[in-house]
Amino acid sequence: MPHDRAAAWSLLAEFTPSQPLRRHALSVEATMRALARSRGLADPAEVETWGVVGLLHDFDYERYPTEQEHVWRGMEILRERGWPEPVIRAVGAHASYTGIEPVQPMEKAILAADELSGFVGACALVRPSKRVADVPVESVVKRMKDKAFARAVDRGTILRGAEVWGTPLPELVALVLRAQVAIAGRLGLDGAPAGELPDAPVPPEPTAG
Repeated sequence: MPHDRAAAWSLLAEFTPSQPLRRHALSVEATMRALARSRGLADPAEVETWGVVGLLHDFDYERYPTEQEHVWRGMEILRERGWPEPVIRAVGAHASYTGIEPVQPMEKAILAADELSGFVGACALVRPSKRVADVPVESVVKRMKDKAFARAVDRGTILRGAEVWGTPLPELVALVLRAQVAIAGRLGLDGAPAGELPDAPVPPEPTAG
């Protein structure tokens, strides 16, 4: 069985019925692909692998939501199904409590992508237009300081992700915004109600400009 994007989406759909969590996976995938390209990766297979990590990083969360099981069970399942170890390690690296220090670029990328992708989406949904294309970088950075806004989002993880990735936070926010704009319709961030995401693999996201 190939361990490609289609397989990753099928695994996500198997474990994650929740539409919001599927949309989160797509948003992180888009950010991961954008981060790969920003580091000069041109091989489509390499870019896809980074995207696969984005799709799979939380695939076990809905079934195993506690720190005692989330990520640990996911990594076990991935190993049982023969997924490559670099993918498994990167999935584990996104949660600080695993103790997996992000060393490889793909591991650093998922730390930079995860919380910030969700936070950018939250910033879009409180705008009157509900369009991520209308969100300024400055607004995201400002809302980071408002602890009452999207309080479930760990600001410390966002800041550490930017530091580990080696990019100033405003530049990272701008990259994430561009990545989300490219698939805004799938994420429900284009001003229209979010549609249902299927169990079958969805096409890869458009390339962000």
